[in-house]
Amino acid sequence: MFDHPASQLLGWSADRPVTWGDLCRRAATISLRQRDAVIACAQPFNFLAALLAVWQRGGEALIPASLQPDAIAAAGSYVLRDHDVAEAKRGQSNFSVTEGRLALYTSGSTGTPKRIEKTLAQLKREVDNLHALWGTTLQRACVLSTVPHYHIYGLLFRALWPLAAGRPADETTCADPVQLRALAQKRGPYVLVSTPAHLARFPDLLPLADWQRPAMIFSSGGPLDAQSAARYREAFGCAPFEVFGSTETGGVAWRSRDGSALEDAWTTFPGIGIALGHDGALRLDSPYLPERDWRMDDAAELLPDGRFLLRGRLDRVVKVEGKRLSLPQLEQLLASHEWVSAACAVALPGPQRVGVVVVPSAAGATALRNDGPRAVRDALRMHLAAALEPSVLPRSYRFVEALPYDERGKLKAVDIEQLFVEKG
Repeated sequence: MFDHPASQLLGWSADRPVTWGDLCRRAATISLRQRDAVIACAQPFNFLAALLAVWQRGGEALIPASLQPDAIAAAGSYVLRDHDVAEAKRGQSNFSVTEGRLALYTSGSTGTPKRIEKTLAQLKREVDNLHALWGTTLQRACVLSTVPHYHIYGLLFRALWPLAAGRPADETTCADPVQLRALAQKRGPYVLVSTPAHLARFPDLLPLADWQRPAMIFSSGGPLDAQSAARYREAFGCAPFEVFGSTETGGVAWRSRDGSALEDAWTTFPGIGIALGHDGALRLDSPYLPERDWRMDDAAELLPDGRFLLRGRLDRVVKVEGKRLSLPQLEQLLASHEWVSAACAVALPGPQRVGVVVVPSAAGATALRNDGPRAVRDALRMHLAAALEPSVLPRSYRFVEALPYDERGKLKAVDIEQLFVEKG
């Protein structure tokens, strides 16, 4: 999977070029006390060196859900950190890695993070698919990223795919658009690996007209709203390429919103078959998975042209007053109001309560200032009442400047619930 001349440029670390030979020499400096190791390196090239070292010695790389102490401890006791990886000017300048295993952890957005095991063969199939689809378009464009490298999206798009393709990547994780522009000016043609949370916020921080035009933008972690997609399409001629999948499944499908009536539709990656279960759940036949019939928790509608539409998470259906309520549907209804920029709904502890957190639009912020939160809440309840039964309408509202996305671009139920605990 990784075979380059020693002089092959892999990218930059603190503005210093890193070659394949440099990376192999770093890997050779690592003295492993155990075959399996938790890799908790904040610097992507140190992370890759540790990964190569573990794999070459036949071990399993354990990737924590984050670099927080609790997440690292949950992954294992033997830990490799940045200070365990040393730069070396001499020594082994090539590695042959043909087999490998790693364990990742889900985001835990709806509960406790789950351990998911992958093989190098599975990851290679996915990287090969990505390269077949977009490698010619990207060519040598430098990878810039707003997401970390230790979950499946960042691992594939900013670490393993560039490494396999010999595409340079800057190891800076930058969530500031001005910093991104400076890096793009320095590196030349670039591809941006990001999330909906970052992409929705960036144009208000730095007008897209002032950006260096990217070769492509990738987005994952959740759906990018149509308004944000349209802003990038108008500025760059193409909306971001959204990737739908999960830690368990890897990439399932992609889309780039084009302004058409079916811009919400998803196209599966090559080699992935889809079907609907009796409960409307999307089922996969994927070469990335150990089982060829895999049920997702996403409801879907299959289209005649082979694409599909997502119809909400089946695991986010709750009962209120004995009636079923889809939280994704509730969020979509709220987002359709002119006063709402974004919304998130959560089931709260207690007798069948649902709370909603609302990010106001500019018009909504004006209404909050002029009329107060109660009037805005009543207007939103009236809006929802046109589609939902009175008994399921949420009674608890919180208005915030931004939803509490984590570094993966995910919203955790516990963080949303905390907004109601803090304010009563």
